Amino acid sequence: MKNKILFSCLGTLVIATLITVWVRGVDAINQSETDSALTLKVSSDKQTYVLGEAVKLNFEVLNETDKAIALPYSPDVSTGYLNVWIAASNQEFKQYSNTSWGRKEYSGPTLQPEQSFKSQATILWNNKPETSHLNPDAAKRAAEGRIMADYAFPTAGVYLIKAVLWFPEIKLKVESKPIQIVVNEPVGDELEVWNKIKDNGKIAYFIQKGDFPTAKDEERGKLLKEVEQIVQIYPNSFLVSQINQSLEKFRVNEERRKKFMEKLKRPQ
Repeated sequence: MKNKILFSCLGTLVIATLITVWVRGVDAINQSETDSALTLKVSSDKQTYVLGEAVKLNFEVLNETDKAIALPYSPDVSTGYLNVWIAASNQEFKQYSNTSWGRKEYSGPTLQPEQSFKSQATILWNNKPETSHLNPDAAKRAAEGRIMADYAFPTAGVYLIKAVLWFPEIKLKVESKPIQIVVNEPVGDELEVWNKIKDNGKIAYFIQKGDFPTAKDEERGKLLKEVEQIVQIYPNSFLVSQINQSLEKFRVNEERRKKFMEKLKRPQ
């Protein structure tokens, strides 16, 4: 019995040591590759999550020089110049993708010395590349450096997250130091909900955006019914509380859409 306890403790110590070496190794690479007048920081709203839970990130771009720095575009995810990279345990960083990112183009601020620009983003659904129509070589190239799952954090474990800000126009690229989060296996009702949504990218999309990734009324109705059934069966689930927020947003937008369509049908 004592031997089993000893081996268990040693195993835990080895795993903790490997994670520490992994984090330090990645951090050292970031420091050697980054040489910028700006400092980029990323933080999460908490350190521990469960599978299926959205991760809220905070970003800060700081000018630590004694001169003003003019940025050509807003340094946030909406313009696409700020990106998020995620590494699962002991694996390489891969880029997170969201179809809402990079759709806008705002003029950037001029950061005075010691001034910073702050922004936020939520990470859950991931826009994975479609490779089913490609041959094996092409599919491999398309998947390179990308998260090939509908969820940014598809399995339980330790993850590293870093942000990368890149303005090719002024040849400025800066990476944040990676932060670490832990994603745990859900239990009870949370596990039941996760098992119903984990293989459905369209529901992941709905939770992230409050809408469905299809314009077909029949398909939208079917997905809505599926989501409402989950909410009805597991009303006390934390993961369902996320779905409820998206449902509320969806219903408000649907009501606006219906009113707009009715207005178009009225004779002028």
